[in-house]
Order: sequence, then structure tokens, then C-alpha cells
Amino acid sequence: MRKYLNLSFSSSALAICGAAFAQPALGQDQIEGESFGVQEIVVTAQKREENLQDTPISIVAFGSETLEQRGVNSLNDLFTGAIPSVRIAPFVGRASAVSIGMRGLVPFDATQVSRDPTVGVYIDGVYLGRVSGLGMELADVERIEVLRGPQGTLFGRNAVGGAISVVSKRPTGEFGVDIKGGIGNFSSRTGAVHMNLPQVAGVSVKVDGLIEDRAGFVRNPLESSNDYGEVDKIGFRIAGLWEPTDNLSILYAYDYSKEKPTNGYYYLNSTAQSAAVTPSFMTLDTKRVRTARIGLPVPVNPQRAEGHSVTAEWEATDNLTIRSISAWRELDSTQWEQDGGMLTSWGANRRFGRLSFANVSQSQFSQELQFVGQAGDLKYIFGGYYFREKGRDVATVFSSGTINSTLTGVNLFPEPTADRGAAVPDRASEARVRSKALFGQLTWSPSTIAGLHLTAGARYTDDHKDGRITVISGVDPDLTFVFNSSRIDPMATVGYDLSEDVNVYLKWSRAYRAGGANSRSIDFTPFGEEELTAWEAGIKADLFDRRVRINLAAYTSELNDQQVDFVNPANVSNTETRNAPEKRTIKGLEADLTIVPARGLALTANYVYTDAPPTPVRNPFTGATEQIYSSFTTKHAATFALDYNFPAMSFGQLKFHLDAETAGNIPWFQTPTIRTEKELLVNGRLTLAEIELGQSEWEFSLWGKNLFNRTYELLNVNLTRIGRQSYAPYNDPRTYGVEARVRF
Repeated sequence: MRKYLNLSFSSSALAICGAAFAQPALGQDQIEGESFGVQEIVVTAQKREENLQDTPISIVAFGSETLEQRGVNSLNDLFTGAIPSVRIAPFVGRASAVSIGMRGLVPFDATQVSRDPTVGVYIDGVYLGRVSGLGMELADVERIEVLRGPQGTLFGRNAVGGAISVVSKRPTGEFGVDIKGGIGNFSSRTGAVHMNLPQVAGVSVKVDGLIEDRAGFVRNPLESSNDYGEVDKIGFRIAGLWEPTDNLSILYAYDYSKEKPTNGYYYLNSTAQSAAVTPSFMTLDTKRVRTARIGLPVPVNPQRAEGHSVTAEWEATDNLTIRSISAWRELDSTQWEQDGGMLTSWGANRRFGRLSFANVSQSQFSQELQFVGQAGDLKYIFGGYYFREKGRDVATVFSSGTINSTLTGVNLFPEPTADRGAAVPDRASEARVRSKALFGQLTWSPSTIAGLHLTAGARYTDDHKDGRITVISGVDPDLTFVFNSSRIDPMATVGYDLSEDVNVYLKWSRAYRAGGANSRSIDFTPFGEEELTAWEAGIKADLFDRRVRINLAAYTSELNDQQVDFVNPANVSNTETRNAPEKRTIKGLEADLTIVPARGLALTANYVYTDAPPTPVRNPFTGATEQIYSSFTTKHAATFALDYNFPAMSFGQLKFHLDAETAGNIPWFQTPTIRTEKELLVNGRLTLAEIELGQSEWEFSLWGKNLFNRTYELLNVNLTRIGRQSYAPYNDPRTYGVEARVRF
């Protein structure tokens, strides 16, 4: 086995260039029917329905069929590179703690309640304040839109890298049931039910239910405990749409999801500890294993997320829509991480099996009011936004037992014991956020100059954040922080239609990421906001009677007051965040090609180039100047896909999908010691659809992920510099299964 970093999340970045990438599978109608070609895609990236090709933003959109073909059931599935442009990075080996980024802006640890991410994630217009909980299964999704680059005007704070908008299917008011179930290797089972009820008294109701469970990838010799890498998820959503008049609608939705996965297995790459203290069972790993090196407790990671939302739309006139989005959400996420001895200093009678406990609890309320309309040659959107959040995180380190005197096994404790000798937190903190904003955007398309579109916008944001560390090493240190900011972030775009099918644009924009404090700090010193200013030039073209689509975007961005994380060499659990005074420049190119050469066939290729050179920054722990890189960011990446619909048969329609992602040379963290080499990840799906049996329509699929069973490291934790080990969790092995679906 060769050693690699996270190809899966890197290959999602491969596609940072993917505007056209998503289009072949967004709707199979573009490769079927009397005519064929790349079809129009409607997005709401600018808070109104628009053709993707007419939207002057580097954007990619995936529809429900594409998501199914690529096996995307949750945002964690983006590890495989299924959605272009998005970089997903696991926080060490935890099951549902991830960092999300774009364009070289990937936070290393955004799981803390006192700091924020670089990419805004929205579900049906509702911003999610915490990245914990994003591993939950998605509901019945209509499409996912990925907006690349700073989105400070319409999407606000913490969108310096971009925004991800998930749009759910609304109730139809007509009876219909969609049931799907599947089985696969590693004893995996999946099921989903989506049911629309008939409209009654102007009210339409839709109910969605999802379930997934899977055995672990690595068996635990301790039979009384769980295996490594288990999956156990369940969730449901109910939505009610009331349409009392033709111009008024009120959509209420409630969602609830719960999961109990286990953490991944750590593979031992090297050690700096002497043979005299090394247990006999701690041997170096050279390939995947099916059974762990020794039996240790592996707890589940219980996580619950739920929320209510109310979206009201009133078409006040033919040219004005007033929209209100109100939402309340709550999250409780526990992460247990069994490292299997990786952070332990070995030796007879030493503590062994570091078991890290962390919990994040959070609640939020948000309210957004939008006025979307048109007056003559002028399109506009104005609005206001309010966001309130309260969160708390707690962490404690336990040990599972001690190494015996002969270095051949472990004497397990009856229950995991806190390393400090008492079950009190090693650290705990709390934070509160109040954010208010006013925003507006105008687009002028003068009738006297055909094809010209001038857009200007700005957002005023007033942020307040405060918090305190309540525990460090079992003691209340009474450390607090306060962050305040009032600012205006503008944008301007010039677009021009060279023809009906070819558009060009030039965009300038600014966005910011809120400041805060690092709860892993020993003094809770606050850090300030970071600001990104970007230029972007793009062209979107449909050519050869819409048989070819080429979308290109080039950008250059300047990052000021970059928030940099530093790890304490003496204690990897202690990190500090500082604003670097050095400006940082990141440049890139996003190129997307879609070809529909014949009826039933669609080919896509995407390439992304990211130039994110390191920046010299002084390390507060060592006083030395270090080169700071963009975490999890590769310079070159590419994605390819093929979709083919075979000629229709009397008993159904056969469809074939194959995709491949390649990337490499990816640094882990901001000061990397190991980088990936190039790798290739291949996934596929074969579906026999449109089988009509009575009043129902059936569908059967065979699918596979990582078909060639490639192995690479999701990340590498190198502690040999302090006399310990170098270890890494691996990507998922080859998985495959069958699926059946019925609609009626």
C-alpha cells in the first residue's frame, strides 16, 4: 500500500471547476427524447429563479437523480468527490465532525462553538451555524447548489469560501409514494420512504423517512463493544404547504435525525518509541486490516439534530415577492474517539487506549425577510437578517486500561477512567452570538444596450459574540472573550451576453469570516475577523446546437488577517489561533466541459487549478517562522464522468453511470509533513428503470464505490517529533450493493 492523504475529499475539490459537471445527470431528459443536448438548469443562487448559464457566479448544481447516481445520501458522502468544488475534511477520526471549504479556504477545526466555518451551509434557506451534525442523512432533495467564491452580499458572514444551498422537494398536493431499499457488503441496509398526500382545504403534506445501518470496516476483538466505522442513522421530515390564495403560500417543515456511528480505525505508520517499551501487539501496518490489533472499548457517537422552519411567500404584485424565512434549530453531538494507543507513551503499566470525549450542544434562531422584484430594466432584492446562537462544548480524555507488565496485552479498567483521575472535564467553554444584517442587490439590464447587465450590492453586518472557558484541567479559570464587528461588504458585477448562448462576466466582491476565540487555548485570547477580497472573470457557453457546454472561471483573491491555527508541540490538544499580519493571495482556474455527442450519451470533464502558496507566519509556541499552507488543498485536480441511457426496451430503460476523480499533493493541516501522490477513485451504477407493473413503476440498481479498492490516508497525524507515533485513518474500502425502488 502506498501512503496517501484524503483523496476522497480532495477529489471533491478536483471538481472545484464543475459548473457543467453536474449538468448531464441533473435531468436524464437532456440525453433522451426527440432532441438531445445540454438542458437549462434553474437555480436560486441570487434568491430568485434563474437559468444557471445566465447567473454571473461560478456555480454548480446537482439534481436528485445525479445525487442518487453518485451515492450522495449525506454531506459526509462528499468525501468521495461526488460534488465538484467542495472540500470535506474529517477532524481527525471523529465520525461526524468535519470541516468544509472551497478555493483553498478550509478551516482545520471548525467544530468549536466559539469560532466559525469558511463556507456557509443552508438547507431551504436556513443557515446552519455548526458543522457538527452535517453527517446526517439528507431529506428528499430537489437539488444542491454550490456557489464558489465569496458570497458576502446575499449569504452573509462566514461565506468567504462560498456557500452550499440544499433545496428540498416541496409537497405536491397529489398522492404519491416513493419507496427505496437496499443491501450491500459490510451488512449495510438502507431504506427511504417519501409520501405526498392529497391536498385538503388548500393544505398539502409530505412525509419523508430515512434509515441506514452498516457494520464496521474493522472488527473489534473486544466482543462486548462495537466495531470501528459502524453506521446507524435514522431521520424523518414532515412538511405542510398551505396555499390559501393563488398568491400566498406558507410552508412549515420539521425535521429530526439521529445517528450512532463509531469512529474510524487508526493505522500505525511509524513510531519513535524504543523497542524496549513497545507492546508486542503494536506492529506497523502496511495494508488494511479486518481485525483491530487489540480489543478496546469503542463507544457509539450519539448525535441528534432537529429543527422547525416556516417559509411564507406573498406575491404582492406581478413584479414583487415578499418572502419570510423563520427557523429554530437544535443540535447535540457527542464524539467518542478510541485511538487504539496512538497518543500513548508506551511501557509496562502505562495508561493505554486514549478515549477522547467531546460534546457540542447548540441552539439557534434565525429570521430573514426578502423583497424580490423587478421595475422596468431593474431587478432588485432587499432584505434583513437576524441570527441568534448559543452553544457549549465539553471535552475530556479517558484511558481504557494499562499495558500489562510483559507488554503483551492490556488490563482493561471496568470503566474508562479519566486521565486526570476524576470524571471532570479537561476543558469546557460556552459562546453566544447575535448577528444582524441589512442587504441589497440591484441588477440593471438597460434596454438600450442589449446584452449588458450591471449588478451592484452590499451587506451591512453587525456582529456580537462572547463566551467563556468554564473548565481547564478541571478548574474554572474564569477566562472570557468578546468579539464585536460592524462592517459593510460590497460587490459589483459586469455581465454581457455575446450571443444567446455565450455569456461573460467580471465580478468583484468582499466577504468576511467572524472572529472569536479558540476553546483549545489555555488563555482564550480572542482573534479578529478575516477578510477576503476577490476578482473573478468567467465565460459560460453552449455551443454546437447545445451539444457542448463550456464554463470557465478564473479568480484571484486576497486574504487579510488570516485566522491561523498553531499546535502546541508539547500537547497536541492545545492549539492557538492568531490573525496573521501577512496578506495571502490565492489564485485559481475552474474549467468544466460537458459533451452530449449522441442521444443517450453524456460526457463530462472538469479541471481545477488552485495556486495557494504558503505564507510565512510566526509560531507563538516556538517563536519560529513557519510556512502556512492551505489545509487539504491540492494544486491540480480533475474529475470525469460518463452517463449512458441504452435504447429503450419493452420492459424498461437501462442506464449506466461511471465517474472517476483524481488528485494529489495535498497537505494536511497548515504546516504539512506528508503529502499525497496522485490517485484514482472510480464509482459506478447500473440501473434498470421505468418497469411498469400495474399502477406502480419499479427500478433496480447495482452500485459500487471505490471499485478498485484503492487505499489512501484521510489524514496523517505525525507525533514522532515528540517521541510517539505517526498514524492515520484510511478511506472507505470498496463498497457495493443492490437497490430496489417503487413509485406509485
